[in-house]
Amino acid sequence: MMDWFRKVAAGPAPSAEMEEPVTAAERPRNRGGSPQRLTGLNLSEFLAEHPRAIVDVWAPWCGPCRAFAPVFAAAAKDWGDQVGFGKIHADHEPSLVARFGVRSIPSLLFFRDQKLVRVEVGANPPDRLAKLLRKTFRDLRE
Repeated sequence: MMDWFRKVAAGPAPSAEMEEPVTAAERPRNRGGSPQRLTGLNLSEFLAEHPRAIVDVWAPWCGPCRAFAPVFAAAAKDWGDQVGFGKIHADHEPSLVARFGVRSIPSLLFFRDQKLVRVEVGANPPDRLAKLLRKTFRDLRE
């Protein structure tokens, strides 16, 4: 019943970019481009591969998550050569949501050397996201 309500409340279906981030097998090794879909099975590998990483915790029924998806995807294209971008579907990965203490979505989890160093809640505009990336990862190239 709750899943049906969420689908109806969500309105139109989210875009393909929002719904299906690229998996590790589909993603080229150049590290740029689309955010990677993360699960309990591949999160550790993703964090080991990316010394700097940002993870968006989202759900398709969440309006702010849908609004933020294109901003996150654009940042992945702009910064993806320096920072790993991943997405955790909150409904599909409740153990990861609990592990990181996520209570509201969208939530951004910032990792450095596999350690959680910052959590930001809410949909950020592009300039705010860029500022957060520069502040968290001070060694980024422009």
